[in-house]
Amino acid sequence: MLRNLVRSFECTLNLQRHTQAARLLNRSTTARRALFTQYECESRSKNKQPVLATATARLSSHVTPPSSEADNEYVPYRAEVESGSRLGILSAALRERFRLTEDQVKRIVNDEQVQRSYRNRCLTETLDTLMLEGVSKHSFLEYPWLLVLDLKRLGLKLQLIKSMHVRDINHFVPFLRLTVPRLRKLVSALNAESSELPQKNRVYYISEKLDVSPEIVTKYLSKRLFILEMPYEMFEKNLQHMIHYNVSPINILKDLWAFRYTPKSVELRLERAQRAKKDKIMPWMVRCPEPILQRSLKLSLDELKVLGKFSSVVEYVAHRLGFTVSETKAIMDRHPQVHTVRVTKIKEVLDYLLDEAKFTRFEIAQVPRILCHSLKTTRQRVEELASFGCRPSSLVILCRSRREYAKFLQQWNNQHDSTPPKATDKHQLSREGLRWRKHSIDTKGFTYHVAAAALRFHFNLSNYFQL
Repeated sequence: MLRNLVRSFECTLNLQRHTQAARLLNRSTTARRALFTQYECESRSKNKQPVLATATARLSSHVTPPSSEADNEYVPYRAEVESGSRLGILSAALRERFRLTEDQVKRIVNDEQVQRSYRNRCLTETLDTLMLEGVSKHSFLEYPWLLVLDLKRLGLKLQLIKSMHVRDINHFVPFLRLTVPRLRKLVSALNAESSELPQKNRVYYISEKLDVSPEIVTKYLSKRLFILEMPYEMFEKNLQHMIHYNVSPINILKDLWAFRYTPKSVELRLERAQRAKKDKIMPWMVRCPEPILQRSLKLSLDELKVLGKFSSVVEYVAHRLGFTVSETKAIMDRHPQVHTVRVTKIKEVLDYLLDEAKFTRFEIAQVPRILCHSLKTTRQRVEELASFGCRPSSLVILCRSRREYAKFLQQWNNQHDSTPPKATDKHQLSREGLRWRKHSIDTKGFTYHVAAAALRFHFNLSNYFQL
């Protein structure tokens, strides 16, 4: 029994010893973990401090405005100003490489294709590639879509263009918009005739014949590629015909469809236009239908018949109104549309106003717009005003819109109690109007009702239109 008690006592002592050792071990481990955790937290806090400072600075820069700006000033958001955005990187690259102004950068960046592509692609790589090939600032300003070209196909396109006899890559920049198969076909066609041309290229041949820079030539030819692929003999003859008949070079480039017709038909049409003494022969005269050409030539002959010995419309109007050429030009410059009116129409309007309506040349000179107005409407309004006993002292009312004219006519009728007699025929209407004005003469005071009405009309017209 004693032996059992001794054994249990020893077991209790051993158990307490192991428990105390485990507690000491746990305390040391915890202290060690706490020590290393402290060092780790300190290192993390040190690393986070600059990031936090940067974020705080950025936040403060966006939230608090600079001292130069007022607190209530609104600064609109601009995506290109963001340093991390691709549009901002592209804008900075354009300014740095070409020294572009803000307006020029906006002109490139605001292009529709650039706006559609800059978010998904890095356009600066395309910019650098084209710059290395010699593409100038003017080409980027003229064709902003160069920045959105695919880099994989761009290198092949540049190689194809260089295979031609190219003096400057900027002369053929518009052709970069073509697909690779289409560009390969075009280059092969141009290289096939390089031995026949002293200029080694049809583009330079056109540029030399028309005395136009190659950049302008390719700008228009890139939209009408058939010019570069059609038979050379047919193209050369048509070009010579147009140059011989003094067709403007820029008009030739803007309307290249005339080159599709045979040289014989082109020469025939241009010769007819020259016989009709057209002052400006256009390429559309080659390809327009026959009735349109006949009408155009007839109008030209009628204008020459009206002008007679006078060489311009200004001289003709000066002769009809009795002013000098410089005075007439100053009168017509007040309403520049008069210079574009056909002389046949001007003759009809002047014949009616001077001979039938009995307006003076000074009244016409005060309102040169009347020469652009429809003769039918002018005649109708003059007769209508005459039926109410109104002879306008100014031709302004004849040129007004229907609404303003109707408003003035209503105001005139409200101010006069008498109403004109009704008549169905225009001639009868004018006769009745004259008879009605004759009966309204005041014989006692040597004052006529017609003169008083004209004075009142002039006063009302001046107040109404502020003349």
